[in-house]
This record gives sequence, structure tokens and C-alpha cells, in this order.
Amino acid sequence: MKVPYFDVSRQHQKFAIEAQAALEKILKSGAYILGPALKDLEAEFAAYVGTRFAIGVGSGTDALTFSLKALDIKKGDEVIVPSFTFTSTALAVLHLGAIPVFADVDEKTFNLDPKSVEKALSKKTRALIPVHLFGQCADMTALMALAKQKKLKVVEDACQAHGALWNKVMAGAFGNAGCFSFYPTKNLGGIGDGGMVTTSDEKLLKRVTQYRNLGKGIEDPFVHDEIGWTSRLDSLQAAFLSIKLRFLDELNRERRAVAELYHQKLSATPLILPRETTQAYHVYHLYVVRVTDEKRDALKAHLAAEGIPTMVHYATPVDAQPVMKKQKIRKVKLPVTEILREEVLTLPLFPGMTEPEIAAVAGSIRKFYS
Repeated sequence: MKVPYFDVSRQHQKFAIEAQAALEKILKSGAYILGPALKDLEAEFAAYVGTRFAIGVGSGTDALTFSLKALDIKKGDEVIVPSFTFTSTALAVLHLGAIPVFADVDEKTFNLDPKSVEKALSKKTRALIPVHLFGQCADMTALMALAKQKKLKVVEDACQAHGALWNKVMAGAFGNAGCFSFYPTKNLGGIGDGGMVTTSDEKLLKRVTQYRNLGKGIEDPFVHDEIGWTSRLDSLQAAFLSIKLRFLDELNRERRAVAELYHQKLSATPLILPRETTQAYHVYHLYVVRVTDEKRDALKAHLAAEGIPTMVHYATPVDAQPVMKKQKIRKVKLPVTEILREEVLTLPLFPGMTEPEIAAVAGSIRKFYS
């Protein structure tokens, strides 16, 4: 059986007619930029996450960049980030002339290790960015306590964690700001690019709102008192996401059900399976296993030969990316990251994935090991 790595169309069947009607309404209205549909989504998303405000922007990367700038992160400031993540997290820091300092991650959750963060601190450290990787929140209890002790700003990278919880609090509601991506494959994915900043800080709301729209004043749009960008979440995306948001919890439960079947069918294999920590509610943006004994590439090739595509997140950690080698960055030891880059393998997982498809993936893996 051929199994798709991801099939975005299946989840959209649940609300295709409703979405089509909403998009046609936007087309007829002519309110394509910063219209009522965006205001509605911002209010709904803030209520869902549990913050006072949400601001729609052009991408998750812009959400991170604008949040850091609104918190006065400047050239020469250091920001602690994980290396085992997507490069955007650190690029946002570089966009402001600040310096990303890479900390290690926990080998069970793949998330920022508070002990490594503490070792990476310096007198120049001004902020940290916990990434809620693969759909599970970082240890926000420990990280927020450390941030409070050291007087650090916290920007959550929740781009892979829409609907994830830590101690029953939603990802994106802990820090000074939470940042989300609406890239189509995300748990709350749109039909193009998009992002969102969540916050309860009115000053941050005002500044991010200006950054996304060319630095225009809130009261007088012909006055520019900030250096801004053109990074607005358009009305078509907002209308679509507003509908999909109502299905997000259901779609996340489908992801969790797929993950549970994988757990059951792969428990007897040598793979190290992803774990949900006690305080967390994992929404399985990705299902990432660890393949030990240098067999990762062989297993990946075996699955591909049987019609099952997989991916590797992230064989080249951010600190090893060519763009980072051009920067003057303090070196911190990252032993867990070095192990994970050689072992991780991402299996197909998406809402609407069928049990026969899951069984085919698991059966092929068992075949490899037998």
C-alpha cells in the first residue's frame, strides 16, 4: 500500500462547503486586507488560546521577529533558542541584529532543556524562545520560573503546537508573546502562508499591529512612527482559518488517535517512540521516532521502497546551518542535539489517516526489523 506523507485535503472535507461560502463572501465584499474577517479571527483565536489579544501577520517567522522587536530586543542582545528546531526561530533573532545562543534539548520531549538554558545564560541574555516542538509544550513551569528569576522576556514559538497544553494552559499563553504559523501542514493550517501573535500586553499589541502594516499609526494611518513591514494576514486566509478553528480540537484528537495506534503497533520494535509528559497535552504535529544503532537511513530507504515517504527533522540543526556559521555566536555544548540529528525519523501522520495506512507503515517497520 502506498501511504501519503500528508494529505491536507482529507481534513478540509469536514467544512469544505462552509469554507467555500465564506471565501465567496470575502470575494464579493472587496475587504481583502485588514477587514472584518481578520478582526473576527483575532478575537476568536485570542479567546481560544486564553490571551487578551491576537494579531494576524504574514507568517510565523514574522510573528517571532515582530514579538522580539516589540520587546526591545536589539543589536548585540543574546536570545536563548534551541538548535534542534526549524531555522526560523533563530532567523527572527538575526533579523534584529541580536545573537542567538543555542541551548540543548531534552532527549525524551525534544524540547528546550531548562538546565541547558541556565548554562547558556550570560550578562547579555535578554530573552529566550521555547519551541513547543512537534506538538508538545516545553517545560513552561521551569522555563518561566527561570525567566522570572533572570528577568528575561519569553517569546513562545508555538508554530507546531496549536491546541497543545501545559498544566491545562494553552501554548501561546505563557510568555510575553506567543507565535503561531498557519502554514498549510500545521495543526491549524491555512491555504497559504500566515501567522499570529498572541499576547495580553497592550503595548506589545500596539507595536506589532504597527509593524505588520508599514509602521502606520493606530489612530492616524497617514502617520508612520515605526519602521514597519508589509505583513498582514489577508481576509481570505482569516475567513478560512476562522472556520477551521472550530474544528481544531477535533482534528487534534484525530492526530492523537493516529499516534496511539502507532504506539500500539510499534511498541515491540526497537524504535524509541515519542512520549507525552505528565503535564502536557500532545497534539502530534509530527510523529517523530528515534532509530538507534545507525539504522535510520536504512529504515528510511526501506520504507520509501515500499511506498511510504518519511522525513528527517532536523538532520542539520540550526547551529550547523551555513547561515549560522557566518555569525559570531557563543558555542554551547549540545550533546543531545548531536544524538537526535542522527536518529530522528518522522512517520506519516495527519487527520483522516486510515487504520489500514497506519497498519501498513507499522507493518513495514516490523518487516525491516524482522
